[in-house]
Amino acid sequence: MAIRYRRNINCLTSDQLHDFREALQALYDLPEADGDSFATLGGLHGLPSPSWCDHGTPGFLTWHRAYMRAFEKALQCVNKDVMLPFWDWSSGPTIGVPAAFRDATYVNRDGDTVPNPAYSGPIASAAGGGTTNRRPDIDTTSFAGSATSAHSALTSATFASFQSAINGPHGSVHVTMGGHMGSVPRAGFDPIFYLHHSNVDRLWWNWQQAHPGAGLPASEAVYPLDPFNKPFSSDWYLGADMESTDDLGYRYANWCLLIPPIKIWDLVSVRLVDPWIGRQLQRARLVLRSSRMPSESVEFRVFVNQPRATHRTKIEDNASFAGSIGTFGMGGVSHHAEDAKQTGHHRHDEAPALETRSASTSFDLEINLTEHVRQALAEDAEELKLKIVALTGDGEPVDADRLDLDDIELILE
Repeated sequence: MAIRYRRNINCLTSDQLHDFREALQALYDLPEADGDSFATLGGLHGLPSPSWCDHGTPGFLTWHRAYMRAFEKALQCVNKDVMLPFWDWSSGPTIGVPAAFRDATYVNRDGDTVPNPAYSGPIASAAGGGTTNRRPDIDTTSFAGSATSAHSALTSATFASFQSAINGPHGSVHVTMGGHMGSVPRAGFDPIFYLHHSNVDRLWWNWQQAHPGAGLPASEAVYPLDPFNKPFSSDWYLGADMESTDDLGYRYANWCLLIPPIKIWDLVSVRLVDPWIGRQLQRARLVLRSSRMPSESVEFRVFVNQPRATHRTKIEDNASFAGSIGTFGMGGVSHHAEDAKQTGHHRHDEAPALETRSASTSFDLEINLTEHVRQALAEDAEELKLKIVALTGDGEPVDADRLDLDDIELILE
């Protein structure tokens, strides 16, 4: 399963934010009886009865993780590329809600001013109807107290103590928000509810990264997470099914970085401008993605702060060499084979290339850059320079336009 990343709402590109808003509006527009409608999903937290949500123990973190994943999947039924963002009220002094949630209207892709679906959400008719609201002075309201408590919770030694500790600032955010977010029955109808709980889930994920051997207690592992049932089954998910976000197909990108598009052979400068990175960095990953299996076998070598690196640059005893990853080719049509298609002839020394049968299979490849980023931060470097080179099995360079890659991204966790 390819791993995808949930991001800070303030880090989304313009297109990603449009995608999220459009998918959210599409859920609003579904008939209320539809299982993926916003009315149905919002009602799972409180009204109409029965109320399914768990705010005590066991089940608080696992139930809400299942809930957020169900909501994310509903968004992806509209647009498969949408991931549920998070609202990071916990990394420092935060005033008000994210900018994308503050205004009643926004300018869409076509340049038209339209209602902003992130500003308020429709309340299901069975829960009273209308639309959600927040406290009048929300744009000047501080969440600093909740942030302090969240950081304290991250120092917890056990899952049970963390769950108990994080429940407090989680509740404080609800109370501080006021309006419909301030009470359980209708909180799920405010769209910011989902970004708030995505952040709570992120904090649990961060705690899990810092405590890799800490599993769920038995009472949590077997706790039924109704009404979320397993695919093609009437059985409820259990707490243990929610323990690993990797098994669910996602992780979190903790920080925003000013990163231009990363391309093979291009030198890319990554600005390390966020002071939180140096204090909280757990992992740095360079991820290469493709929506199809590669046609030819290629090795990618990654160099850090070695701007003149080429396919001939030595890798042994080279502190700038971060590692290599390879794509094992499926034997797709080569350039010579394409020429043969046009002429009807093959070179006498070359057999026809095999067609790729699994061309639709996606994959991710990763290089761990954690130590290189930490070293740069320790030296107070303001930027990191990345260079990726591509080689054939014979050590010859491969042009970027021959590569089956959709995206290359640096992710800091």
